[in-house]
Amino acid sequence: MFKYMIWVSIFVFLLLITPLSWGEWINDKAPDFTLTDLHGRQVSLGSLKGKVVFINFWANWCPPCKKEFPELNKLAKRYNDSDMVILALNEDKKRDNVDEFLGKLPEPLSNKMIVLLDPQSTVVSSYGARAMPTSFIIDKEETIRYTHFGFSETDPGKWVTEVDSLLQ
Repeated sequence: MFKYMIWVSIFVFLLLITPLSWGEWINDKAPDFTLTDLHGRQVSLGSLKGKVVFINFWANWCPPCKKEFPELNKLAKRYNDSDMVILALNEDKKRDNVDEFLGKLPEPLSNKMIVLLDPQSTVVSSYGARAMPTSFIIDKEETIRYTHFGFSETDPGKWVTEVDSLLQ
């Protein structure tokens, strides 16, 4: 297990130091998609036009995702009475792993957070998310305005500033 964690850490480090072209996504139309949520309902990005959409790609095996996910849930609760929604896309092939991860959260999911299942990683690849977690904040016209790669303790404050700017 320790050997595996070393290899994962090296891989993540290499991704972090690799020059990224996130800037090319800014001001582009967000790729549309339709995925199934935890209740078996189909959810499409296009159906959310007119809302600020925070798309987060995560995996239950990802240590930074475990730290980030509760913060995303707090963000969703903060905007409970607004035109903002979080789409949390999980690429795990086993639904049981997703349920186990969510069952360990300190608080129940906000109704503003929709967990979507992407077991074939089709949406992950269409957005070019090379590592977990990766996030895109999309304005009401479905244009990508902000991107986040990885997770740091300062991200939640940045998210609030960015979402607030798009809700005005």
